[in-house]
Amino acid sequence: MSNGGHADGRSLLKFLVVDHEAPVRSTLIRLCERCDDVQVIGEAESGGAAIDAAIKGAPDVMLLGVELPDMTGFDVLRAMPTAKRPLGIMVTTRAEHAVTAFTEGVLDYLVKPVSADRFDRALERARQRFEPHLRDSPPAHDLYGVLGIKPKLLVGERQHRLYPLDPTKIDYIEADGNYVTIRTGNVEYISRDSIKRLAAELAEIGFVRIERSLLLNTRAVLYAEMAGHGAFAFTLTSGVCLHSSATYRDEILRVLPLAPVSKRKLTH
Repeated sequence: MSNGGHADGRSLLKFLVVDHEAPVRSTLIRLCERCDDVQVIGEAESGGAAIDAAIKGAPDVMLLGVELPDMTGFDVLRAMPTAKRPLGIMVTTRAEHAVTAFTEGVLDYLVKPVSADRFDRALERARQRFEPHLRDSPPAHDLYGVLGIKPKLLVGERQHRLYPLDPTKIDYIEADGNYVTIRTGNVEYISRDSIKRLAAELAEIGFVRIERSLLLNTRAVLYAEMAGHGAFAFTLTSGVCLHSSATYRDEILRVLPLAPVSKRKLTH
């Protein structure tokens, strides 16, 4: 976390603003300057310059354009050393980047032109990532990359052997009576657990319930399509296609804001 702070003990959130358009950078900087707990430590117009500035300045958050002259904003985050990787808030002209943003684990995404209200909501999410008891020490960037939260491990059973499983590598979890089936790629494990409990425990790392018996890891989504009547079809990187129930539409949209996009396929 940043070293600067207020007289009341609150620490500043250090922001780096990155976009290829100077007017967009100016707008984002003005939005930051409205907030007394935000310090803009610099700006950059390309991915390479952003990486250099981030390594030197150690920002807590990057307001990061998706479309940059030399690479994408996602490439910038991937290039950052894990231990120094800031939270990413993506800025884009295209709403369909939302799926990629959330599967990449970024904190939030903003569609240009960015409104003050939408910026404030993203900023509040950033504040919540830095708990008060962590504000005087570096954020714990670990297995969950830019999310910076304490890792959890699930245990799955396969052929009478117990395997510790990294939830970020799980594609989806399906209810099966008193058990759940955990699917990672082409491998399945079983666990005596419940979808309800797992949904609550794993929500903070991008899992969302898409059907009564299905819990989906948004990181595993390759693309999503409208399936009609409030339902979606999610194609995963493994090739599996999962269909949601209209009952869970609102819950899905809280995690993946797909509603504004037309019936076009949502891809990387």
